[in-house]
Amino acid sequence: MRPLNSLITILLSRLFRIPFVFKTALFLYEYRKKTNIGLSKNARWLRKLFKNPFDTFQEIREFTGKISTIKNGFYLINRLYDWQNIIPPFLVCFKTYEEGKTLEKSFILKQHSGKPFSEEDEKLLFSFLSAYPNYTLNNLLSWNHPDKGFLIRKERIFKCIEGEKGRLLEIGCSASPWLEDFIHNKDISSYVGADISHFALKAGRLSSSNSKSKFLQCHAEKLPFKNESFEIIVASEVMEHLKHPESLCQEAFRILRRNGVFIVSVPMHVVDQHNITDTSDFGDFTHNPYFPNFQQLKDLFVKTNLVTEDIMIDPYYIFKLRK
Repeated sequence: MRPLNSLITILLSRLFRIPFVFKTALFLYEYRKKTNIGLSKNARWLRKLFKNPFDTFQEIREFTGKISTIKNGFYLINRLYDWQNIIPPFLVCFKTYEEGKTLEKSFILKQHSGKPFSEEDEKLLFSFLSAYPNYTLNNLLSWNHPDKGFLIRKERIFKCIEGEKGRLLEIGCSASPWLEDFIHNKDISSYVGADISHFALKAGRLSSSNSKSKFLQCHAEKLPFKNESFEIIVASEVMEHLKHPESLCQEAFRILRRNGVFIVSVPMHVVDQHNITDTSDFGDFTHNPYFPNFQQLKDLFVKTNLVTEDIMIDPYYIFKLRK
């Protein structure tokens, strides 16, 4: 019976077509969890899924995000995972998602202990961000329904780069939700998106076939670019995730051309509520609970020879810095 279930599932994953995108994997996982149906009972799970298609598809549509040109959720998941075995990729995604949730819980428990992450913890965290879909999918859900703060941050960052010309590097780009806005700016000659997450970058590549853009997996504290490679660097919601935020500033200064701009945004609660280890208040288990306070942050920019041209506040500190 189990081979028959697998065969039915494979056929449905190949033949069933519906226009939805990124949140398919997360939605299907959550739907399966709510119905308490195990992964081994594929046929029963699929019957349950299709029993009330209208409500199900309504929920799926809510997850439709920036990449509206991709019309097939199964196609997307196939491309993101690259698994060529008999198990349909979206079922493999559930397993990966569950493993990721277990890792997330372990990180949160360590943060609640109030002890700094060890070097081994850091390696595990980087592995999680690179290999597991959870963090990217949760970001995609928030971008799908942007709040006021997100829109304010975007508007102010784009205001900071008005009139600036040349090559742009976005550090911590994730799946590049602002990619189209960047590449349609005639003053930006090329775009490079850099992130630690292989999963996020792959999603970003699927969103763009534009010759002005490319993506690279790397760590923000050690960037693989030559000196003076870019005129514009954007690091939005990145610095607070780093164990050594000063390393990012040093790297940005190194790869910026003379008179280039470095745009940094950091949530105010991370800077102002210093040394918070309770992630229920702190917001994100990947945040550095020992992040510099406001004065320390300004001193850090001075120390790395970055000149502060402008500071905007509420709900983010946004710094426009120049080399």
